[in-house]
Amino acid sequence: MPAADSPTAAVPPPPSTAAPLKKRYDAAALVRHPSASIEPRQVTVEPSSIPTYASACSGAAGYSSACSCIGVTAAQTTVPAPSTTVTITYTSVVPDASATATTTAPAQCSSFTLQAVGGGDDTNGFAIDGLYAQVADSGDGADDDVIYFVADPSAATVLDLSTAGALSANGYIANSDAGPDAFLLYFNTQADIAAFGYAPATCSVTPASTLQCVDGTQTLFEICMGLVDAGGGVIFSSDQTPGCVPITFKVLPSC
Repeated sequence: MPAADSPTAAVPPPPSTAAPLKKRYDAAALVRHPSASIEPRQVTVEPSSIPTYASACSGAAGYSSACSCIGVTAAQTTVPAPSTTVTITYTSVVPDASATATTTAPAQCSSFTLQAVGGGDDTNGFAIDGLYAQVADSGDGADDDVIYFVADPSAATVLDLSTAGALSANGYIANSDAGPDAFLLYFNTQADIAAFGYAPATCSVTPASTLQCVDGTQTLFEICMGLVDAGGGVIFSSDQTPGCVPITFKVLPSC
């Protein structure tokens, strides 16, 4: 849309040197000159006689229209009204197809706590559904930690997940013994994992915000009531172990 013209100050015209015009119905302007004479209006005279060479005409009317005497009739030609062609020139700006929009994805939170879903009850009425994971010393005299469950969310351990999928808590990395059998999920130092040949778990967060880990063929988290009653621990296995109950860990971001 063209920009509106900016208002400008009116510039008065230069003073005129001509004599001022008389106003309409000025009495002085209507006075006739006493010596003025007016010639009478000319009158159109139609011919009353026709020349000899036009004797074929029937009379003055025919003579005035000589063409009709030789069979030529009058014709009317209508000329079309002149047309005006207006040419409008405009510039169209087409977006550059080669331009690529850059979208920056929000950073994913890599720190979170875990809440147990499932787990059932044992014969003593013990249930872990809704409890929170706390990683602490196993109490077996070795330098390793296992998962316990607490009701207070503020007592839950904050875990970290690296871009390579290593799950860690308190500087210790999640792992289990290498092999197809069911083993406790431990947390050990990187040095101990390398020295003793432990198999570190590779973990990720699913679209449903649950924790998924793989360690060889082991992909299933379980709770075995006897182990829980003895102090704690989560079983990591490839198939459901007799006497154990599968559980799921819900991921709760903490950043």
